Amino acid sequence: MTYGDRDLIGRQREQAELGQALAAAHQRAGGMVLLAGEAGVGKTRLLEACLERSGLLALKGQIGEAATPPYGPIVAALRAHLRAHPGGLAGAGPLAPYLALLLPELGPPPAQTDPAALVEAICRAFAAIARSAGPAALILDDLQWADNATLLLLPALLRALAPERLLVVGTYRSDEIGRGHPLRRLRNDLRRARLLREIVVEPLDRAGAGALAARILGQAPGPALAAALYERTEGVPLFVEELAGALALGGRLRPGASGIELAPGAHMPIPDTLRDAVLLRLDGLPDPALRLIQLAAVAGRAFDVALVEELAGGADGLEALLERGLLADAEPGRAAFRHALTREAIYSDIAWVRRRALHRQIAERLAALGTPPQAIAQHWLAAREPERARAALLLAASDACAIHAYRDAADAGQRALDLWPDGVDDAQRLDVLDQLAHCAQLCGALPEAARAWREVADGRRLRGDRRAYAEAERKLAGAAELQGHWDRALTAREAAAQAFAACELPAEAAGERLAAAAHLRGAGRFRAALDLLATAAAEAERAQRPDLSARIMGLRGNLHARAGDVAGGLAQVRAGLALALDHNLAGAAAEIYQRLADALEHDGDYSGAKETYLTAFDFCQANAIPATAQLCVACLTAVLRQTGEWDRAMTLCREVLASQHSSVHARAVASAMLGSLYVLRGQPRHAQPLLVEGLALGRQIELVAVELLAAWGLALLDTLGGAHAAAAEHCLSILGRWEQSEDRHYVVPALRWAASLFAEQQAGADARACANALARIASATGQPEALSALAHALGEIALLDGDPQQAVQQFGQALDLLRDVAVPYCHASTQFRAGVACAAAGQRAAAVAHLVGAHRTARRLGARPLAGQIGQALHALGEPIDERLGARAAGRIGSADLTRRQREILQLVAQGQTNAEIARALVLSPRTVEMHVANILAALDSRSRAEAVARAAELGLLKDLV
Repeated sequence: MTYGDRDLIGRQREQAELGQALAAAHQRAGGMVLLAGEAGVGKTRLLEACLERSGLLALKGQIGEAATPPYGPIVAALRAHLRAHPGGLAGAGPLAPYLALLLPELGPPPAQTDPAALVEAICRAFAAIARSAGPAALILDDLQWADNATLLLLPALLRALAPERLLVVGTYRSDEIGRGHPLRRLRNDLRRARLLREIVVEPLDRAGAGALAARILGQAPGPALAAALYERTEGVPLFVEELAGALALGGRLRPGASGIELAPGAHMPIPDTLRDAVLLRLDGLPDPALRLIQLAAVAGRAFDVALVEELAGGADGLEALLERGLLADAEPGRAAFRHALTREAIYSDIAWVRRRALHRQIAERLAALGTPPQAIAQHWLAAREPERARAALLLAASDACAIHAYRDAADAGQRALDLWPDGVDDAQRLDVLDQLAHCAQLCGALPEAARAWREVADGRRLRGDRRAYAEAERKLAGAAELQGHWDRALTAREAAAQAFAACELPAEAAGERLAAAAHLRGAGRFRAALDLLATAAAEAERAQRPDLSARIMGLRGNLHARAGDVAGGLAQVRAGLALALDHNLAGAAAEIYQRLADALEHDGDYSGAKETYLTAFDFCQANAIPATAQLCVACLTAVLRQTGEWDRAMTLCREVLASQHSSVHARAVASAMLGSLYVLRGQPRHAQPLLVEGLALGRQIELVAVELLAAWGLALLDTLGGAHAAAAEHCLSILGRWEQSEDRHYVVPALRWAASLFAEQQAGADARACANALARIASATGQPEALSALAHALGEIALLDGDPQQAVQQFGQALDLLRDVAVPYCHASTQFRAGVACAAAGQRAAAVAHLVGAHRTARRLGARPLAGQIGQALHALGEPIDERLGARAAGRIGSADLTRRQREILQLVAQGQTNAEIARALVLSPRTVEMHVANILAALDSRSRAEAVARAAELGLLKDLV
């Protein structure tokens, strides 16, 4: 008896939900549907029944319970489609040759491949199928056993197929995915992307289980039998079918008054487990059939019929197995167990000695047939042949790595290492461990990669292989850097450099020291970096490597400039640049151009720094060095921020963040810079996520300038929300982080501002700590900005101590020091505080002059919060704001910097009028109204019209409304 394609019993809810999802694929509303439920609950049968009615082309991917190769289900689906439609991938586009990595029958793959190209090729292949063969569904059954490559592919595949008529449908056993199972992470990712719909398939209720048993038995079970069946099976359809079928085949049933019941005196009780029920159905089978099904159970759920027949000695018994519903035809030349649980039950009943012998036979035959090594390895493992299993796993790891399935390659390599006997082939074992670490890093498993390379390094060192030891330490440093473990990375770099030097490889040693010094520069550890570069310079010279010598000269000069020796530092940087250009070393020259601009910036030569950053960018563009080009742009924004070119700086920050070529360093700078500019302009909603990201990235890569800038931005953000205590905490963190570094430039504006914050909060000790820090910086550099910031801090302390005359003098000195330095925001903030000090000293005219000048600068910059503070200070003096600032500017004080027209439009928005209605009322074009509304939303830092109205109400901007 078979239990094939009949109408489903029950499942009305599940059929409706799945049918709706399948129907949506016709309208290009794909995504993924997951059917979840315990083993045997009927997920696959539900899917097959709904697919039959859907009109979708079914692309079925096979997933085995133990040996699914990387991309195995994807390969199976594509190969089956190609068999049915030989030209079915003709529309896959120029990346189609990459598919040959998975489908060798397509011809040789390109000589150079990469993971992104392979993923894109797969996506385009399925898109081509959907377009040419009509709406389709990719079926992935038993995802709990899927390979990592397939699971990692799915998010990209689903995003790529969003506009296509293709739906991905998967099933999985909900009772077999533990907490760390990769399927859990996949579900979370897809839910966040709104690409997932889940349908839970529950067991049948008592009535459903009885109806299913009646279908199998040919008549309804009586009350006693129905109760016993439901009690044993708990409504799991597969168990109901197997149990009812076993009882029917055993001749232990008879008709009763209310339905079929167990025959009187039947010696066999109803089985308690699915395994018992399945084994009952084997009763009476001839020996050839039993031999064949045991071999099939060892081969796997789906198997090659010819292989099993060959090993069984013939095809006798196959028909009987098909008739009893134990097996079913899968595709030409292959058969499969009707359910994985059926196969598991039969497999577990085979004596262990025979199981091992059968696995050995199958492994030998599969190896002779050239089967993928992962499947062969599983059989060798089950046959208790660890050496042969290890060899197959190593081949599987190599094959997986070749198709960029790095997680699967690492897993296979680790399993091979677990089988490695102590003291055997230690050199090869270290090679395998090195490859495992490489694959682990490429798939993002950085702790695993670091542990493996640590073991490799120790092993190479003990074997006396210095060069291999140095290479391992270099790789370990890279893995540590990616995790943000910089102390470990620097230690590993130093160990690598020493080992390379001991091997008489001075260029390699110099490269390691240069890499470490470059990081120390960003971390604000200048002296340690210079110490490394002194040794590196000699090594580069000995190696006769002008590229390394030029880069070292550029970095050394930059460090000297940062440390205060600007003239000497600039001379060294320029010498390094000349060396690079003389030898046509474009990469080195691009890097040194950036160093030169940075040195000029630290000298306060913002005009020269800006010109040099632009030259560096043009050079990078001309020589196709996009990553350095984006870094130059990001660094340029720091100069533009200081010089008051905020609009341009914000535009460039956005471009850096949008560029695929931007490094982590460039993104960190752009995020922190853009966030700080947003907050200076009074737009906290836009500022907050950028500042948080900038601070996180800055800490990750130990880029002290970004850490300081982002922390200052967050302090500014807190003051906008009235959280002055939190702002003070950020300022204390800036002081603490600065103490750990040798930075003498980027912290100066932050300390200037922090001194004012602490003074206003009567935190004299903290204000003096800022002044002390600025005194140390000013003494070391003599830079006008640092000296001005120190005078500003001393002015705040004088105000705090009740000596306004001294404060006026200090603020005046601070302004004089900035006379020839183009830093308008710093000038305006000091001029504002000078006005406050003059007012406290009774110098009203001077106070008004300072405040008006400061407001003019703040307005030009768009620094709305500062402009608002200045306006309030003028108001406190009793000054007529409209006379001092002009009617237009005065009207914006306390009005979120909105123009009169914008306030007029805001009132109409608050009344619920549309843009078209506002345009008619004010005799404006709808486009003009649309522009004004957009500017209102930006000024009020709001996402929507409703949010803008609420914000305006909070600010009291709607009080004139009737």
